[in-house]
Amino acid sequence: MQDNQKTEMSRRLFSKLAITALAFTALATWQVPVAAAETLVINTDRSGAGQKEAMNKIAADFEAANPGVTVNINYSDVESYKTSIRNFLVASPPDVAFWFTGARMRAFTQRDLFEDLTSFFDENNLREPMKPFIDAVTADGKQYMMPTNFNVWGFFYNKAVFEKAGIAPPKTWDELMAASAKLKESGIVPFAIGTRDLWANALWFDFLTKRTAGLEFYMQLMDGKASYTDDKIKKVFEIWKDPIDKGYFLDNASSYGWQEAIPFLNQGKAGMYLLGPYVLTSLPAEARGNMGFFPFPKVDPAVPDYEQVSINGVGIPKGAKNKDLAKKFLAFLAQPTQLDAFAKGGSVVPARSDAKLDPNDFASVQLKLVEDSAGSSQFYDRDTNPDMAQQGMKGFQEFLARPDRADAILERLEATRKRVFK
Repeated sequence: MQDNQKTEMSRRLFSKLAITALAFTALATWQVPVAAAETLVINTDRSGAGQKEAMNKIAADFEAANPGVTVNINYSDVESYKTSIRNFLVASPPDVAFWFTGARMRAFTQRDLFEDLTSFFDENNLREPMKPFIDAVTADGKQYMMPTNFNVWGFFYNKAVFEKAGIAPPKTWDELMAASAKLKESGIVPFAIGTRDLWANALWFDFLTKRTAGLEFYMQLMDGKASYTDDKIKKVFEIWKDPIDKGYFLDNASSYGWQEAIPFLNQGKAGMYLLGPYVLTSLPAEARGNMGFFPFPKVDPAVPDYEQVSINGVGIPKGAKNKDLAKKFLAFLAQPTQLDAFAKGGSVVPARSDAKLDPNDFASVQLKLVEDSAGSSQFYDRDTNPDMAQQGMKGFQEFLARPDRADAILERLEATRKRVFK
């Protein structure tokens, strides 16, 4: 056979082999499954700089540990989120949604809008380390959220202002009023407050009720079993009215959101602010050292110190598209290193009993306060029915501006209680 004929046959044979090889390659590619790209969508109101930075890092680490997964996080401010969650849980549910626990959570579980996570706690050995917080995420014996962190509430004060006025952190209501009088005489507003965001003012009602009527009565009120026209609540309003009448609160408080009132404290125009650790996370790092903290003072010596301890959590909407991936993310977030970092970013305490806290961090102060307390509730709008909470907080806002309307406000709230808890 001539050389050119051999060459042509070789070329044809190579061409057939190449085509066959490509066919096998295509078949092999079709037969062997390739990991599909997945996107995890997270909606959250934890949008403070510290927690946002921590969450972005957690998301990046989760992506690295799960090739092919992309995490998209939709951040929102707290007040906007309270409105938007009512819509997106129904119309466009994400895979993961951060939210409040307690009554706020149950308002959605009653509508079957959160996935049952009861088995998740057992599968990931979380029931024991999260035991102190399980009740807050439980409805009808089932768990619907994973607790992420908790925080306490109390008075943040400007150390320089207190020092200049010769004031020590008050331990009793009388001492608090005496300190307020000193500050007022010096041209300093004793209490910064912003009630445009209604919840901020509820702290005063919660603490005064628990410090005078006790925790059991307070929880009866939250459950609709006690009356807003009870003498115990009238006494709360009488005590509260005194500092209002004396001008100890920031003027036109309803003009300010809770964050907008913080500069008055930071700039020394106000001496104290009854709030949570969000005071610290809302300030530049260099200003935090001038912020001190003390618990709400004792009002009635015969009543134990019951504290305000709010637990936050995260859940999986019932309509989520990627529930298995969402559970995988929650298990990842629940790891001590991740939950510690996330909590520290917000100056709050991780919701694990085995958390190792920095003794110099504000989280340690909060934990100590919880350990020393006689008991606690969460927060007015987390402990009672949402409709009752909304009307109650409107009433508290009105009372701060017009304390002379106390009786009318309480009568209106009592009518709401009877309607809501009928």
